[in-house]
Amino acid sequence: MLEEVKEKVSSKFGFQCEEYDTNILLVHCTKERLRELVSYLKELGFNYPHTVSVVDYTPKGNGFQVNYVLENLEEKNLVMVRVELPENDLSVPTVSDIFPPLQPHEREAWEMFGIDFIGNPRLEVMLLPQWAKGLFPLRKSYDFKKHRKPTKEKK
Repeated sequence: MLEEVKEKVSSKFGFQCEEYDTNILLVHCTKERLRELVSYLKELGFNYPHTVSVVDYTPKGNGFQVNYVLENLEEKNLVMVRVELPENDLSVPTVSDIFPPLQPHEREAWEMFGIDFIGNPRLEVMLLPQWAKGLFPLRKSYDFKKHRKPTKEKK
């Protein structure tokens, strides 16, 4: 089944697809065609969204990756859609209108990494205190010592 999805996605979009694991297909996508691809995968039966996750590769000079994991529950197969973002352009269109359960995942990625999900209506602080807005604590460049509350010294 995943081989068929791989062929369809490759021929329709021209994206590189590769086996990621025994039942996972990895699709390398551009942010410009993300919404179109996610909608197409939903039509193909990948209608259970698991998560949106971000990986920070800036220390290696590779920017960020945004990964979307979608599952076809009937076939028990997953597709991971990966979008590479350079450090100087951290925006990607939202898919929260296509998959509403992903809205809080996009929100968390915005708050923790600073990825701007264009079109997400609720990009607002949800986990951190208001004073921490814009600090992006899950980035590799975040300085924990700078924002740590002082502790009382033991005597």
